Amino acid sequence: MRLPFRRGVAVSLFQAFARFKSNFVERRRSIRVQVQIPAWIDIGDGSQPLNATVVDLSDDGARITLASTADLPKKFWLALTKDKTKRRYCRVVFRSETQVGVQFLSTNQPDLFPPTMN
Repeated sequence: MRLPFRRGVAVSLFQAFARFKSNFVERRRSIRVQVQIPAWIDIGDGSQPLNATVVDLSDDGARITLASTADLPKKFWLALTKDKTKRRYCRVVFRSETQVGVQFLSTNQPDLFPPTMN
């Protein structure tokens, strides 16, 4: 597909995207890796943890897919193992209907479980 511009000059969508991408500035402090890791979200209200999937992961945060983000609070615990020995306290930095991007607020602390994760 070609996009017309003045004086008969045309630019393809690929070229337009390449120009946009060259101006994009990456703001993440660490590289994200695409993964497919089962995870569980504990919102800390005594309810059952929500099933989720981590789809990309870095030292500083993650992108998580789940059935719905509508009732998800701004902060929660993300368990990365079923026995909950690997988990992070998170803050939501973006959300869509089925995905959230989170910033990790803590490192793994296996001796400090929130009450609903015991």
